[in-house]
Amino acid sequence: MSVIYAELNEKDKCLYDAFKLYDIDMKGELMSTEVMALYDDIRFGGISLQQVQAAMEYTCATADCCVRSELMDLLQELDRRYFLIQDLRWEFSMLDREMKDTVTAERARWLMQSVHGKFFSRRKWEKFINTRPVSGSGVSFAEIEVELCNIPNIMDIEDELLEQQKELEEKEKRQKELEQAAQDERKMRQKQREEEEGERNENERKRKEAIHRIEQESEAERKRKEQEQEEEKQRAIDEQIRQKKEEDDERKKEQEEAEAVAEQQQKSGVNAEQLQQAERQAMMAENAEKEAQEDLRKAREKKAKASDEKARKEAEELERKAKEKEIENRNKKLRAHLKVAIVSEDKDQLEPAIEDFEKAKLSDPDMDLDKAKLILSMLNAKDDLKKAMNKRHLESLEKAIRMVWRLVPNPEVQLASEMAAANKLLLQLRRLERIRAEILELKQSTVAEIRSYSAPPVAVQTVMIGTFLLHGHPEKETKSWKTVQALVGKTGKEGLKRRCLEYDPDNLVKDQETAKRAAELFKKYDLDEVRDVSAGAATFYVWATSMLEEAEMRAEAAAEQVKEEMKEQKKQKNRDE
Repeated sequence: MSVIYAELNEKDKCLYDAFKLYDIDMKGELMSTEVMALYDDIRFGGISLQQVQAAMEYTCATADCCVRSELMDLLQELDRRYFLIQDLRWEFSMLDREMKDTVTAERARWLMQSVHGKFFSRRKWEKFINTRPVSGSGVSFAEIEVELCNIPNIMDIEDELLEQQKELEEKEKRQKELEQAAQDERKMRQKQREEEEGERNENERKRKEAIHRIEQESEAERKRKEQEQEEEKQRAIDEQIRQKKEEDDERKKEQEEAEAVAEQQQKSGVNAEQLQQAERQAMMAENAEKEAQEDLRKAREKKAKASDEKARKEAEELERKAKEKEIENRNKKLRAHLKVAIVSEDKDQLEPAIEDFEKAKLSDPDMDLDKAKLILSMLNAKDDLKKAMNKRHLESLEKAIRMVWRLVPNPEVQLASEMAAANKLLLQLRRLERIRAEILELKQSTVAEIRSYSAPPVAVQTVMIGTFLLHGHPEKETKSWKTVQALVGKTGKEGLKRRCLEYDPDNLVKDQETAKRAAELFKKYDLDEVRDVSAGAATFYVWATSMLEEAEMRAEAAAEQVKEEMKEQKKQKNRDE
């Protein structure tokens, strides 16, 4: 034995050693389980026992065991199957779109045909389908992996041809039987003609009844159309009333804005007069401070030049008085600057004026420092509130409103318009958050209920057309209910729930034509009408109408922001002049 081993090349020695290592009982042959254990140590993950048995049947003289001379061929066959399984498993996963680790029988058959091509055996496939434990269930990869890796042989092909021949003979036999049946049928027709003659009169009677029924249905349809036309006219009248109301509201709003502008102009005139007076006082104090500084400089020069004690004392007295005058005028200047900042209500002036006033530790009998701090707090709170409103984020807005209540006394009076707008936006954002939660909690069964309609109620179809219109699907696409069913049935990134959760109302701000058309669709029904026929459609009705309202509010906010910026630019221009 050692002489034979010495004569082997390196590859054969490796095979010999491997065979000897797993041939524990020294039988000179390996069983399928031993071969599987050997291959598990060669390739990561190994291969199934069924694959090992199929490979042994293909390469070994005896299907249930392998001798040493057959080991190399067996390992090569196992390798072929191992690497083929990797590719086929990937192909299988591509067909497993629902990620259930199973595919339909049709997809499994397609994969089998793709692999075997013209050698695909329909007989074997039908046998596999008919002998499955659970008929009609999904096909797993493990069920077909062995057959996928098997190489069709000539015997299988011959069996398939014999089966086809047998089927052809059966077909010819059935054809003869059909011809005999046709002959029998012809004999029966004569009898049937006699019976048909009797039925003809009955059919004529039924035909007349059907005509009468159709005429009645046509009359009902005509009345329905007349009713729809009447409703359309009523909607047009309602639309005119609504437009008139909007015009009246707009005129009222313009009148209120004009009154507010007039009031602001009157207030600005008073403030301008106060501002001019405060600025004059500040300038006078600043000039007086400069004069005192000049007097102080001269007194110090005189003190430095004094030749005797008397002259020095006189100079020191002048210096003291000049110093007191400088401090007095500087304090007057700081008080005047604080008043200017208060009247102007300018943050850039208020912050340094407050800082200088506090640093000088001046008395404040007029309570100007408290007024300035209050105005600065109001301006900061107002700015933070506007930023939060522009951001349109619920938590940020709630925090900004709480800050206003904490910093500004009686904010509903001091910041009436800002607080009204903020509270309105707060209600809208809370509503959107509630709707988002409803969409998030929407059960799949509720969505499936919408998809299950073969002929949906008109209200449901209108709501879903409007919903997908917001998502960028034109009406001509969703007029077909099958298209709506397909869109509702999508999952993942294209799923309807996810698209609703991630929707940005700015899309409607940019596309006013879509917003207008969607609004027209949803105005045809109210929420109760939709809820009566479908709870799922009612959820999407609420979502869509809320998105339309949010888009309208954002458009108004953007227009208002432009107005505010123009006012601020005009105010800055007047200030510069």
